[in-house]
Amino acid sequence: MANNNSNPLISVLLGGLAVVASLMPALASARDLTYASYLPPHHPTSEGITTFMAAAKAQSGGDVAFKFFPSGAAASGKEMLSAVSEGMIDGGFLVTVYFPTSVPANMIISDLSFWDQDSLVASAASVDTILNDCPQCLEEYQEHGVRFLASYATPPYQAMCKDRFDNGFDAEGKRMRVAGEEIGRWVSGIEGIPVNIPNSESYEAMERSQLDCVIGATSWLKSLSLMEVANSVVELPMGAFLGGSLLNVRESVWEDLGEKGRRALIDAAPVGLARTLYAYQKEEQDVRKLAQEQGINFVEVSDALKQHREEFMQSQIEQSAQNAAKRGVENPEKIVESFIKNLEKWEKLLEGKQLTEQQYAELLKTEIYDKAF
Repeated sequence: MANNNSNPLISVLLGGLAVVASLMPALASARDLTYASYLPPHHPTSEGITTFMAAAKAQSGGDVAFKFFPSGAAASGKEMLSAVSEGMIDGGFLVTVYFPTSVPANMIISDLSFWDQDSLVASAASVDTILNDCPQCLEEYQEHGVRFLASYATPPYQAMCKDRFDNGFDAEGKRMRVAGEEIGRWVSGIEGIPVNIPNSESYEAMERSQLDCVIGATSWLKSLSLMEVANSVVELPMGAFLGGSLLNVRESVWEDLGEKGRRALIDAAPVGLARTLYAYQKEEQDVRKLAQEQGINFVEVSDALKQHREEFMQSQIEQSAQNAAKRGVENPEKIVESFIKNLEKWEKLLEGKQLTEQQYAELLKTEIYDKAF
């Protein structure tokens, strides 16, 4: 005869197990995702990343949440791609110039750095090209298990140097921090010595007299404390950082998020990108004023050097395609043409307009993200 008197303890245990089992997917999905950058928390890119995180959390109703690890706490700039790919972190600020052979199609855009003469235009053109005109670019990231969401462009770089150059800028023999081969090629062409190190190491290298100049955004005078070691800023655009992936998540995370979570990331990306760019521009303006007040010398350059820069910019069209072909990219000229075309498109879209940050983010959404996703 069957015993109909079930054990109440067993019933409670079974009921508890059922509740735990039902909660397991929710608990797994509710974990905080991890995001890393090698730059400090007050850097404009970090401000953009944390804005992206906050927007994603708000858009998802709290389902998509991140923990941020700046200052290389989770991975250095050179380690970031492998850290995301291997699951050490769920997303990270990826700088193409630190691993050019891993993402050679994307490096084409980075190699056109002297074409960045307005960061709002160049950033939009970069994202537009990668998401809508460059399947190879997206495939490269996917091969490393990365879902690309946004790249960005810094304001045009200038040289910040220990010497004051009261008698004019002279690059001969100067050890100059560069980002990537193309800015290195420029430095060699003006008889300087290129040194390729992460910008996070620039302060210490200048302090120890291992560098004479740092080529980078003048906002670094504040965000990387270079104002303590630099005495001059050379008033000539010398490339920029352009491309890479400021915003992304690991592909497996993207798949696990579901439609609502993915849409939250898509909608948050232009918001985070806009915050980065507008923070950079504001900091550039503020820092230039502060640097002038503190006696840093802003050095004008000769017409001959300006002309040399223009010729170098034009040479990048052919050079970037040649670099990519050597790295195994098929039809690199098509990617170059797409980027130049998108630069022209965004120059027209932004010409004569003083957009607010919110208006710029909305334009990115309608012109790029709504078409790509």
